[in-house]
Amino acid sequence: MDQDDPLDIAIGARVRTIREARRMPQSGLGKALGVSFQQIQKYEKGVNRMSGSTLIRCAEALDTSVAALCGEKDEAPEAVPFMREFAALTSDQRKAVLDLVRVMRRCS
Repeated sequence: MDQDDPLDIAIGARVRTIREARRMPQSGLGKALGVSFQQIQKYEKGVNRMSGSTLIRCAEALDTSVAALCGEKDEAPEAVPFMREFAALTSDQRKAVLDLVRVMRRCS
């Protein structure tokens, strides 16, 4: 395949979003999976595909389900593109977006 698979990119974005929400560094997830932090970067960008066993271990390490990593939870259709864009932000920008979302939830 000449280009990255959109499904691998979406799974990687979910891994990154959940890992960051758990405040786990890439090196911590890498240690749990027995791979380098560079490999975690490749998974999160969708450059490398996770095997089924790695996906299961990743879900366990992140205290979530494989279904959540694969996007099978009830979520809005815009959630995956949002996660991709959110993951591309700087840490300060992500904090600002989270602060905004929290304020919006309180106002609704």
